[in-house]
Amino acid sequence: MKEEKITRLTALASGMVNVTKNNMTHRIEQFESTLKRSISQVLQRDLSDPRIRGMISVTEVNVSPDMRNATIKVSVIPAEYEKLTLHGLNAAAKHIHGKLFKRMHVRRLPFLRFEIDPTLKKQAEVFAAIQEGLAKENTSNDDVDKANSEEDTQEPTS
Repeated sequence: MKEEKITRLTALASGMVNVTKNNMTHRIEQFESTLKRSISQVLQRDLSDPRIRGMISVTEVNVSPDMRNATIKVSVIPAEYEKLTLHGLNAAAKHIHGKLFKRMHVRRLPFLRFEIDPTLKKQAEVFAAIQEGLAKENTSNDDVDKANSEEDTQEPTS
């Protein structure tokens, strides 16, 4: 009995307690992945709210450690529908929750809150800036090549 207490104490001191913490984070990550997939399916198939327009992509799902709240980050294309779609998604959160509950077969689902994910928009802006820079570089290189070829074709005058 005394040896068991000693081994438990050494396990606690050596950091073996983190094993259960890692298992919990792994469980939450699995749940987030399943929730993300299920929300995407519900948004594609089971939702017919006129406020929800455009192409909606679920980019990230964050579930709180107590698994009571979930923040769902979505990307909406075109950007002009973002505000109205976000309002529609948050208004339909309870309806989506019910559809998810039937689809996922779990005891408890977290409260859903939708947010716009700005990272895709930022990535698109950076990509557009890179493309613009490459286009300018190509046109300046073409102008230099054209000028060089004109110099080569002119006959020297003496």
